[in-house]
Amino acid sequence: MKTDLDKAENAEKTDTGIWVSIVIPCYNHEKYVQRTLTSITEDTYPYKEIIVINDGSKDNSDAQIKEWISIHKNSISIQYINRQNKGICSTLNEMIDLANGKYILPLASDDCLYGNTIEKRVRILENNKDKYVLLNDAFVIDDADKIVMESSSTDYWKADKSLYLNDSDILAECIKGPKIGGPVIFYRKDIFAEIGKYPEGLQIEDWYFYQRAASLNRILFIDFKVALYRVHAQNFSGANAGHALKLATAILKVYKLNFKFYPGIKYKLLGIKSYLRVLIWYFKLKIK
Repeated sequence: MKTDLDKAENAEKTDTGIWVSIVIPCYNHEKYVQRTLTSITEDTYPYKEIIVINDGSKDNSDAQIKEWISIHKNSISIQYINRQNKGICSTLNEMIDLANGKYILPLASDDCLYGNTIEKRVRILENNKDKYVLLNDAFVIDDADKIVMESSSTDYWKADKSLYLNDSDILAECIKGPKIGGPVIFYRKDIFAEIGKYPEGLQIEDWYFYQRAASLNRILFIDFKVALYRVHAQNFSGANAGHALKLATAILKVYKLNFKFYPGIKYKLLGIKSYLRVLIWYFKLKIK
């Protein structure tokens, strides 16, 4: 039996003509942002554009981005906005509105694409019309671009990939806790007509997104590597985050925002159980 990945790889290699918008929110990543941008040009898919918003960086990110654009502006379509800080959700909403592509590929300004996979991802979603969101996997890298973990899913986030193979398991995992991280998502722009834009001030916006998309059975997971997920001291979230209280607070907020979105009593009860577990963790952190 052929998998969705097999079908995509064996599909006739005709010109799709389908545009993909790679959206990059940048904040204080002067050290990494040029490598991030270059990784996009290394993917040979021709119908792609880059949208970058420098969200009030206090370092030299603006100059690094402008230097890269001056060299590459004739080889790829790029929109760049440099403005004061508004936060990740405002920035993502702004870039989504600017995006011309049918598909959107979010990429943090310290991560990189890997493996020339954009065309493959387009074909997979084109062959699965009821799925709007594709999740894959990534290598984990350090400051020096060295691969330190083979899988961001299993090695870093401690996810069980066998629980991402059907709609009900995906939804349950998304409700239980954030175990999907890094630049492994690819989705249709019109998913937001179903789930709404990102709420202002939310800090783990990706998990908020996953819960809502999973509640509508829109997520497809296929296990291959698409990116390099960089882990360093400035990462907000993660399996070993140093910002535990902030992370717990953000998780509780996601549960409150998404509770009504969970379909049926089974998943609402799971949401309540998971919320109470995180609430206990939150109070333990508060009294330390």
